[in-house]
Amino acid sequence: MNLSDNLEENFNRFNTDFADCSDFLIRKAKVGDKELFFAAFDGLIDSLQLSQMVVSPILKSEKVDIDSIKKSITNSVELNEAKTFADCYYYIMSGFAVAVVDGENKALAFGIQNLPSRSVDEPSNEQSTKAPKEAFVEVLNTNKALLRKRLKTPHLKLKQIKLASCAPAPCVIAYMDDRADNELVSQITDSIQGSNLNVLTDFGTLIPFIDTSVNSMFSAVSSTERPDIIISKLLEGRVAILVEGSSIALYTPSLFSDNFQTPDDYDTPPFYSGFIRILRYFSFVLSVFLPGGYVAIGTFHQELIPTSMLFTVAREEITTPYSLMTEALMLLVLYEIMREAGLRLPKAVGHAVSIIGGIVIGETTVSAGLIGAPMLVVIALTAISSYVVSSLYESVSVLRFFFILIGGFTGMYGIILAASVLCMNICAINPYGVPYSSPISPLDKKSLADLFYRQSWLKLSKRKVRINNLRGANIDVRVGNEK
Repeated sequence: MNLSDNLEENFNRFNTDFADCSDFLIRKAKVGDKELFFAAFDGLIDSLQLSQMVVSPILKSEKVDIDSIKKSITNSVELNEAKTFADCYYYIMSGFAVAVVDGENKALAFGIQNLPSRSVDEPSNEQSTKAPKEAFVEVLNTNKALLRKRLKTPHLKLKQIKLASCAPAPCVIAYMDDRADNELVSQITDSIQGSNLNVLTDFGTLIPFIDTSVNSMFSAVSSTERPDIIISKLLEGRVAILVEGSSIALYTPSLFSDNFQTPDDYDTPPFYSGFIRILRYFSFVLSVFLPGGYVAIGTFHQELIPTSMLFTVAREEITTPYSLMTEALMLLVLYEIMREAGLRLPKAVGHAVSIIGGIVIGETTVSAGLIGAPMLVVIALTAISSYVVSSLYESVSVLRFFFILIGGFTGMYGIILAASVLCMNICAINPYGVPYSSPISPLDKKSLADLFYRQSWLKLSKRKVRINNLRGANIDVRVGNEK
């Protein structure tokens, strides 16, 4: 509903809609023969700025109307017009103060925000030893400032849109206009605006609307809490999404190889960063295939086990009542239960869960003859390996259950066949026309310089890598119609 040019009607509507809101502030005033009122929310605004930059200049003026307030009366730099009640309410609840003048069917919103927030701190989930120690926070303006201070160029665009119908929330689409493909930006913007959400609660709400339509356990939308990672992705021509109230930023199109790169790779010598990357790929393979492979070999292909090790495995397993597949499933389920308990419980109790888990699983189950010691070693190695590539933990934790079942019923032949299907599924993901498996498939030799190993900065600085220039990339392919 549009604002009325009758001040009393607008005033009564504000009071009615915000009835029983103890933090709602509204004040009538009169300047000459003109009446007006100010509205804001306590706790979202800077009261001193409201008094010195908005209220005082207006009350001391001789003539009050929208144009004069905008051009010569107030000192506020951030100034917006609102013509509907919905726009006024959105600004008020975003930390603005709204001024409504009698005889005007529009209002002015003054940016004097003082939103409650925590200070910029170190990343809690993506630790690094040499990379920057800043992480996003829950305030959108702070997150925009973190990006702007690193990329001091007008080519960095931070397009802010409003989402959700019941409780509108701001969302920022960030991109470099000289690097990102215009069609890519347009497709992502259309996908987000077409989400038709009632409420935007967190970043995860948007992922299904901008992700690939291929059924897969891997996502073409990655998330991070580090501004430096978002900056590096923007420079490659990708698009980032920031949501108000979330300390996690999204970026897309994402590649499978992105999960094996960290900011520290670019601050260490190339030979060491290459070694660590290969170690990450090896850890990923171990975390997915090791339990299933061990179950398959121990059940169907004992001839592949060295003789001395075979006797050790047989001696341990003959005393246990369960099959290798059942042992592996039991241990992994117990491990996931303890992990979830450790995450959700208070920190003081979380240590107790770790101690109990170590005693129960690490010692009691083996000494009681319920689980074989070799299987315990395999599951422990698998659990540790899965944390090396933490961004893929959700996918890995489910995939290894499938491979255990496949290995227990079909042996290594089933494992190899299932691994082939997994590779085909990864290659089938084609978000916004960019192959998820690139630059491995299709092979792009120029991009291999920063894949399994990293070339020196003397060579990397000369490369002009763009996501839309990868071999096989076709940005014109619409999301949901991958081919």
